[in-house]
Amino acid sequence: MYAFARGGFVEHNDGGGPRHRRGRLIAAAAGLVALVALTAGAVIAFGPSPSGHADAAPAVPPTTAHTSAATAPSATGAPAPVTAAPTARPTARATGHVKNGVHTGDLRYFLLAPPRAADVYGDAAGSALTVDDIAAGASDPSEARRDLKTYGFRNGVYRTYLTADGVSEVTVKLVRFAGPSQAAAFYAEHYYNGTKISLGEDFPARGYRLASGSAESTDTVLAISYQGDVDITLTVTGGKAPSRALLKSLLDAQHQRLMSGR
Repeated sequence: MYAFARGGFVEHNDGGGPRHRRGRLIAAAAGLVALVALTAGAVIAFGPSPSGHADAAPAVPPTTAHTSAATAPSATGAPAPVTAAPTARPTARATGHVKNGVHTGDLRYFLLAPPRAADVYGDAAGSALTVDDIAAGASDPSEARRDLKTYGFRNGVYRTYLTADGVSEVTVKLVRFAGPSQAAAFYAEHYYNGTKISLGEDFPARGYRLASGSAESTDTVLAISYQGDVDITLTVTGGKAPSRALLKSLLDAQHQRLMSGR
């Protein structure tokens, strides 16, 4: 479950067992990995980090979010459950374009493709993430929605998969804002309570190691970044120690796809 913490979420992991694995790793509880795929004690908070961010972007004026039938908050405010069994790869192709950092079309098009032998949870094409999905577990959903809409939240998508070796579970989440300056400001204004790890990137990015707090699950490594008007959250969970090298390579590839559309 999640509890709201000044513009963010605290996730509490109850140590539940795996739902699907070939290796031993914690799988997605219904809908939660779709949101941030974190482990116990992880906090998303808004405002400057206690230690400051060297790559923080300047604040921008609040922007009214663009909404549509596809991105409007759901009636229930609850995320759809993630299917435990892997599904087939999509037959229909999403389409999208990027120009000057502005991404148009279906945001799922920009999701980094999973490896060929990976087992994809839920919709293999990617699943939608609305404001209400993100705010659903917050103790104050109204405040959570306001925080997202301040920077012009438009829509979000995610995909979760298990690597072919059964060792790592990967979640890629993209959130599109009103424009590049709003995405940069959103990135600058939130952080996680976890051990910081260096990713050595040539673009703005922050990495964290998040402790699971349970003997039955493994830690998570997480990266946040942005490219143009899209913010990136990428998590890797599994194995005795989640792979920072895998996290870095996936982040590089996701950033490149958002930048070039390929």
